[in-house]
Amino acid sequence: MPVTELNEIKDYWSKKYPHIFITLYTNEDATKYFGKMMTHDASLDLNADTIGELIGQGEAFLRKVNK
Repeated sequence: MPVTELNEIKDYWSKKYPHIFITLYTNEDATKYFGKMMTHDASLDLNADTIGELIGQGEAFLRKVNK
């Protein structure tokens, strides 16, 4: 189930911010969530214990680069 949720989040962000490269993944046990977001001049490595925390980190980055 977490993989499906991560794919939905990635699809949403990719449609809303097509100029940003986004990758999201989880470890084998689905106990940690990881990702990377990149633009031409900024990047962020995501590392979270919950999907909600991952979303929060991602949204903060997206707000910052889309001012």
